[in-house]
Amino acid sequence: MNDIATREDILSIMRAFYDKLLGDDKVNFFFTKFTNTDKHLGEHFETLATFWEQSLFLKGGYTNNMFQIHKDVHEKSPLKKEHFDVWLNYLNQTIDEKFKGQFAEQMKTQALSMATIMQIKF
Repeated sequence: MNDIATREDILSIMRAFYDKLLGDDKVNFFFTKFTNTDKHLGEHFETLATFWEQSLFLKGGYTNNMFQIHKDVHEKSPLKKEHFDVWLNYLNQTIDEKFKGQFAEQMKTQALSMATIMQIKF
């Protein structure tokens, strides 16, 4: 198995990851009810790819405030530990199914850090 190396690798992860999220009734309502992401998934995947390219490869280009976006969702429907656990489980599972290496591990570690910070701040 190869490590994450390209934007297309990240997009591949995001597509498979969101298939899992959207198929799970414990979390899919965040996307279908509160964010309309299901109607704009292609655009959302591009934004996520830019975020992760910046985070993993230091490419730059991501200008949104990721924490504020999630805080806005949290104000509509609280993001609880169980939601973060589902999110992290599916992300880790998706990465492990597709990739192995430094960037794969870094992505999982950074996701855990972000989820932890969000839970503390929200």
